Amino acid sequence: MPDIQVDVRYGGDSEEIAIIEAKGFIDTTTAPELEKKLEEQLALNKYRIVVNLENIDYVSSAGWGVFVSEIREIRENSGDLVLVNMSPDVYDVYELMEFSSILKSYDNVDEAVASFTGKEIKKEEPKPASKPALSHKSEKAPQPEPSSAPTQPEPEKPAQTEKPPAQTASEVFALAQSDLGRKIIQVIIDNPYFEVKEIGRALKLPQYGGQKVSGGNVKKELKSMGLMDKQQRFELALKGRG
Repeated sequence: MPDIQVDVRYGGDSEEIAIIEAKGFIDTTTAPELEKKLEEQLALNKYRIVVNLENIDYVSSAGWGVFVSEIREIRENSGDLVLVNMSPDVYDVYELMEFSSILKSYDNVDEAVASFTGKEIKKEEPKPASKPALSHKSEKAPQPEPSSAPTQPEPEKPAQTEKPPAQTASEVFALAQSDLGRKIIQVIIDNPYFEVKEIGRALKLPQYGGQKVSGGNVKKELKSMGLMDKQQRFELALKGRG
């Protein structure tokens, strides 16, 4: 019996939003159960997906891999997968591993559903504070005279340059200056959620050459290919799988 319980309910006016409720922890042994539920929803053409992690205590790299593995198909069908109700520990990993640049998160299910439907959540507006009664003896404070000094023009802000779009896998393979660079690219395509240390560990595996590479050399290769940013590595992996 897996140490995870996964249930699905539906939201939205036409029940077009799949809300996946998980309980337990997500690691290599339990991730397949979550992945199965996710694939079932995609088979039903449910491409608007909310994953409620309120009762999840731990998510391993295998669990994060489930969330990003189908994201390309979901977004190509005008959908998205969002996370809600993450515990502080899970949220810390979410931020630390930079999944916040890939997956959106919300505080609760209602906010996530509203992000899909476009309906605003009604909130009670605070009542305006009543103004204190003015004393008959109170007088208006003298207003300062406007300064006659000429105003200095504000300095122009430098234009922000946009990040170039992620290159296709074939382009990056061509730009790799070494065999190590090409092996690193292959690791990224197979494992888009890997950190630099995990890429280094993967290079020890036979399918990636079976060699020990220091973290410094991995960073050097990533920097030379413009892949230090995790979002760029993720976009590369999506295109490399296409």
